[in-house]
Amino acid sequence: MPLGQRLFFLFLLTTSLQADPTQVWSGKANIAFEGTSTLHDWRGTVEARPFETSVTLDAAGQPERVQAEVIVDAVKMDTAEPKRDENMRKAMKVSDYPLLKAELDVPANAIAPDLKTPTQLPLKLTLLGKTQSIVGTIRRFQQTKGKVSFDLDFPVSMKASGISVPSVLFFIRVGDGVKVRATVTLVQL
Repeated sequence: MPLGQRLFFLFLLTTSLQADPTQVWSGKANIAFEGTSTLHDWRGTVEARPFETSVTLDAAGQPERVQAEVIVDAVKMDTAEPKRDENMRKAMKVSDYPLLKAELDVPANAIAPDLKTPTQLPLKLTLLGKTQSIVGTIRRFQQTKGKVSFDLDFPVSMKASGISVPSVLFFIRVGDGVKVRATVTLVQL
């Protein structure tokens, strides 16, 4: 075989043996949310739809970019109080905006500035058709071979999100801030 052909086949062989520069991880997120009112505090839960996270690696095999889209069915948000759930769904206009969406498409160093321990997660959150930029705080980050888990905490302003909750009996009001904690698990495919 001529030298040119041998070098070409060697090139094909070595490039086919290199690791894929993009890894896909399956994800799940259990989400808890809590807020306040002048009468009492309230809380609820919802599970995100299963999702995929793409991690693009650089030539050295280090994470370079992270992309994901997480969808939540608004109607599945549950506070364990049927009347409150009904009012929440009405305020969130779930018939017009049935999905809540969080999108992530950032360089890895935006998540982990030292490329070792993730501390923050910038993302786009869409509620009631309005998209806002938020930064969540990553806590309890754990990584084992082929698996990552962490909690992601972030605040949501109902006013900024376009959610309007009417007062009850003219004096019971819901506070503007909602604390959200997503417990996320990613498994490499």
